[in-house]
Amino acid sequence: MYINGLLLGLSLSVLIGPMLFAIIQASLERGFRAGLSVAAGIWMSDIMFLYFLYHGMGPLARLIALPDFKMWAGFAGGGVLLFLGAFTLLSKRTPDPNKESTADRLLDKIDGQETEGVDHNWKRWGYVGYGLRGFLLNTINPFTVFFWVGIASTVIIPNQWTRSETVWFFSGMLTTLMLADMAKAYAAKRLRDFLTPRHIRQMQRIIGVLMLIFGVVLIIRVL
Repeated sequence: MYINGLLLGLSLSVLIGPMLFAIIQASLERGFRAGLSVAAGIWMSDIMFLYFLYHGMGPLARLIALPDFKMWAGFAGGGVLLFLGAFTLLSKRTPDPNKESTADRLLDKIDGQETEGVDHNWKRWGYVGYGLRGFLLNTINPFTVFFWVGIASTVIIPNQWTRSETVWFFSGMLTTLMLADMAKAYAAKRLRDFLTPRHIRQMQRIIGVLMLIFGVVLIIRVL
């Protein structure tokens, strides 16, 4: 189970998105420890989701057992993947690492009015501020909930894993994510040079195609 978790965590760790940009940006601004603080905030958010998911596995299993639930969930999940895949594939916009996020706006509300010449006061909180930003970025990202609930409903519950097996599986995933995030913080400068608009667009196309394939496969399996 631990090895399976390691392999699945690897697939999640290579995604290009706001978490990756946040780690790289923090590392470039304040060094490796700042990037690691953002990553630690992301880990705390994932652990929080896994805690609630672990203790909510029973109700989720009963929900999945409802008549026709798997069919409608399969259609809904496949439709979402098809929509996201098409949007990602056709979109000409590339992620902007400097764009203000919802997490930034929330922290700005907490720390008050920015002083002149300062983009975000929360940066004065040091590593704690960067950690809070990582935590909020991951927590308010709908993909996070969709991913963890999807793993539970399509992998863990159908296979009827024990609590011990579930813990080992999630531990493997978290191990991969933590190691990958530490590597991202350490290699921030090289990653920044690699993540040119052209490379990001190429990765977006690959991810879009994979989403379309998974969406079609999911719908076919339901049918």
